[in-house]
Amino acid sequence: MTRSDSPLQALEEASRALRGLLGVVIQVERRFGREQSPLALLRQITEDPEWAWLRPLYQLIADVDHAVHDGDLPVTEVAAIGSHATALLSGVGAPIEQAFLERYRDLLQTAPEVAMAHSTALQAIRKLPPESDNEAERLHARHQWAMRCKHRREGQQR
Repeated sequence: MTRSDSPLQALEEASRALRGLLGVVIQVERRFGREQSPLALLRQITEDPEWAWLRPLYQLIADVDHAVHDGDLPVTEVAAIGSHATALLSGVGAPIEQAFLERYRDLLQTAPEVAMAHSTALQAIRKLPPESDNEAERLHARHQWAMRCKHRREGQQR
């Protein structure tokens, strides 16, 4: 398997598509807001309770980007990431992020650019390896991915 068709490469492409989706969502959400510096916008998105609904998406992107940077990610975890991302964007599967889905679905229905970025992200996610048909293997991979994210976040807080 070459680098261009590796699961890690597919994960990098999915991450780029998710970042593109996040950028479009932020752009649409800011249409009626006041102009501000990139730093002020970042602070608003990460600290303002009105933007908390977006946290699951940017947290997923940060987790994926760290995993890609670290490399050496088992294919089973790459598949678990794909499942998690699909569940987040569609509301099917893993635990549902209700606040995210409510606002996100509104944007999907009212902003064509969000719908297009959503489609691009799902296409990239579908290129990730599928999860195992074996439930125990699937659950183990999801647990491993969740623990990887948890340990990374705990390390950042110290």
